[in-house]
Amino acid sequence: MTAASRKHPIVVWMTSVPQNVPAELARYYIYWKIFYLLAAIGHLFTLSMFWQTGVYFMTLFNVFSVAIFAAALWLLRKGYYRLAFWGAITELTLHGIAATVCVGYLYSFQNYTFLVVILLFIQPFYQLRVSIIMTGVLLASAAMVMYFSVNNPPYYVIPDEYANMLAVMPMMTWPIYALVMVLPFVRASARAEKELAAAYGESERLLLNILPAPIADRLKATTGMIADDHEKVAILFADIVGFTEMSGRLPPSELVKLLNSVFNAIDELAVKFGVEKIKTIGDAYMMVAGLPIPDADPDETIARLALELSTTVSAFKDPVSGNPVRMRIGINSGSVVAGVIGNRKFAYDLWGDAVNIAARMEATGEAGRVQVTDEFASALKDRFKFEPRGEVDVKGKGKMQTSFLVGHA
Repeated sequence: MTAASRKHPIVVWMTSVPQNVPAELARYYIYWKIFYLLAAIGHLFTLSMFWQTGVYFMTLFNVFSVAIFAAALWLLRKGYYRLAFWGAITELTLHGIAATVCVGYLYSFQNYTFLVVILLFIQPFYQLRVSIIMTGVLLASAAMVMYFSVNNPPYYVIPDEYANMLAVMPMMTWPIYALVMVLPFVRASARAEKELAAAYGESERLLLNILPAPIADRLKATTGMIADDHEKVAILFADIVGFTEMSGRLPPSELVKLLNSVFNAIDELAVKFGVEKIKTIGDAYMMVAGLPIPDADPDETIARLALELSTTVSAFKDPVSGNPVRMRIGINSGSVVAGVIGNRKFAYDLWGDAVNIAARMEATGEAGRVQVTDEFASALKDRFKFEPRGEVDVKGKGKMQTSFLVGHA
């Protein structure tokens, strides 16, 4: 049994919205329906009170009042929302004026202004300035009625046995009416704020999965290009060996599943060592140490990560051959420009000769090994072990001396 089926039929009726009601009016529809119903019941009770106290003019007036709110419910159901709205405002205003003139101001009927003001401001039909103007007219009429009532005796005198009850009754009914009118929108506002906060949190999470936090903050504050010079960073490229052949043996779903598992493991290493993932291209992974948050020794950070990366990736197996997954890894360090360019599908990227050389170190490397430039090896020779490789023909650079990073010193 669902929660909806356990609700009382009256609750279901009060909170249900016909399918032909526009979505932007659904909330108002429920609010109007409940208010018109309570107003009809309230005026029926007031009719009885006036009958018993001998205020026959207001007794007759309340007969029409009950009919007006019953008609408002019917108009609401038929889709005449604006007509029902104005019927309610007109009745509340005239009823408040007539009752105040008939029995005086001691019974708070002049407080009709509270309900009418709420109706004027919580509505989808008119702009704010229209509501303000109509409220001004309403308050002016109420002031005149109150002035008249203070300076003139009422047309009817309420018997003593009913006077106290009639004086207390508005103190109980007006807050209920006001609560019914305001509560749905207070709750809707709270719900909207909660949903907005959740949506904002999700958008922030997605944004921070694309861009570094400092860059995301700057991007939200500017529409211009972001390009920063960094004098010393260390760049790492890694590529799965034999991925092309593997893609021919594995179903696409299995291939992507394996790639996702490998890259998730590398993502965890990036977080562990505090380096920035820049991007993945196919089966290649690029990361950098030393930006956007500076690193005191980006070379050592990226070297330690590279050694652990080789071990981590080798724990994964080719589903067909059963052989360990291996990566070619290339590292270089130097100055770069980092930032975001363009105005669609933002991506944080690096540019510079140091980046190109790091990519060449990976491309000319060997399976399961970490190839670095001699300059990089010289900077860390006291802390890590390197194996000289000799000269390597690097596209765009010619012959370069390189080494393999093999472990800690």
